[in-house]
Amino acid sequence: MHFAEQLRLRRAWKEVVAGRRAQQGQTVRTWAERTLGTAVPRLPDGSVTNVVDWPRMSGQLSARQLEITESMPSQLLGKMATGTWTAQEVLLSFIARTILAHHLTNPLTDPMFDRGLRRAADLDDFLREKGHPVGPLHGLPISLKDAMNVEGMPTTLGFVARADAKPPHSDELVSRLSAAGAVFYCKTNVPQSLMSGEGSSGGEGSLVALGGSPLGIGTDIAGSIRTPANFNGTFGLCPTYGRFPCHDAEQSSAGYMLNGVAGPLSRSIDGLEVYTKSLLSLKSREWDPTCERLPWNEATYQDTLRSGLSGGDGLCIGFVANDGVTTPHPPIQRGMREAREALQRFGVRVVDVQLFDGTEDMWKMMTKMFNSTGGSDFRDLVRQSGEPISEEIELAAPEDALSASKLFQLGRQILELRHRILRRRQDTLSITGTGRPVDLFVLPSGCTVAPPHGTMKYWLYEAISNLLDWTCATIPVGHVTSTKDPKPDMDDDFKPLSSFDRYNWDLLSSSLLVVQSSR
Repeated sequence: MHFAEQLRLRRAWKEVVAGRRAQQGQTVRTWAERTLGTAVPRLPDGSVTNVVDWPRMSGQLSARQLEITESMPSQLLGKMATGTWTAQEVLLSFIARTILAHHLTNPLTDPMFDRGLRRAADLDDFLREKGHPVGPLHGLPISLKDAMNVEGMPTTLGFVARADAKPPHSDELVSRLSAAGAVFYCKTNVPQSLMSGEGSSGGEGSLVALGGSPLGIGTDIAGSIRTPANFNGTFGLCPTYGRFPCHDAEQSSAGYMLNGVAGPLSRSIDGLEVYTKSLLSLKSREWDPTCERLPWNEATYQDTLRSGLSGGDGLCIGFVANDGVTTPHPPIQRGMREAREALQRFGVRVVDVQLFDGTEDMWKMMTKMFNSTGGSDFRDLVRQSGEPISEEIELAAPEDALSASKLFQLGRQILELRHRILRRRQDTLSITGTGRPVDLFVLPSGCTVAPPHGTMKYWLYEAISNLLDWTCATIPVGHVTSTKDPKPDMDDDFKPLSSFDRYNWDLLSSSLLVVQSSR
């Protein structure tokens, strides 16, 4: 490419970005005036490094707006189903809080506030005329990760070249949830190409944590739901492939090795339950051929809840301390201990299990899979716009591309791994005392506390469930505090398990400084 063409492209992508930002900024200012009474919300001063409570403590939301946005999804649905709150009032309250969140952490790509309010008005009319809600999600505001397709709205995947890539129709998942009463009102930010160790559903993670959304939908192929949930202190659910619908066929992979899935993020278990129950009531197998014919079973769910706390032949939970390659940071180890102690106090059986070999084989499988195209699609997209490659992206080299036969061999290795780990679970039958293998495993949600931006280089903990195709939920059990988690002595007593472990330990000091300054 000639220098003149490079210069033209460099100017062109900046113009595209400036235009989209101006458009977004105008929308946000207009709705800020409408819902907050000011075009530019008041922000905390520079001494405030933890902003998670700012929307609630800033005094810019009315008592009614706070009551609505602090309610759990099931409570919102109950109030709207009876007409106590209208779908419009609920949506406007969350838009107000979303605008505060956007000024704090920039989670929005595309506000869809007008579209959302029209849908909310239609739902209010329906309830008034028919006397019952339209479906199980009647009026519930739901935010969407940029990767989800919405008719007429861009799906950028983090690329400037896709700034105006508007799909001809919404994902079937989006359409079905909308028909069930969901109100989609914004799309949220992602890193370039979706490939970041910090998780590509980061916009969802911060918006949900700040209370701008009662329920968000993210996607996950290597921790992109769980990692943002982990670092933002929210709940996230990554299902097995085929349990929940995700994209339509034209945007899905046909592989049997690693597949992207869609799942919910919320500030409560309640949100995960609302999403799962509602989605499974929509008979997804009838419109998504990848889904299993397995509806929600309330009786089994309640039996499992009861047996988990009953002792005797109740649940047995296996605690896995590490992946054998990296040692979780001390605050994470403390969280594991506290979770274990809490379960034992309730009479739940717990056992120690080491599932993994202590080799880097799983990490190598993951990186080979993600690098299997050699980064060709990525390079094509940035070449189209002239957009520079983000420094946080670990781009595959052309020589990393795999032939069909090599890809087939890799797929077989992944299946062999799944069989091996499944056998190890079966082997736990001898230690559970229940007559069954371990019912579920508890692992660290990652090996690092929230690190400085762009420094997260190892993310196998977050990707293990994708590699094994096991359902995984992120459950917050606490956060780093200066009293419980003093800065460790970074001496020579630490014996790293691997080069990754050395890097992770060296990252600890800077990570703790960032996290502790935000508490």
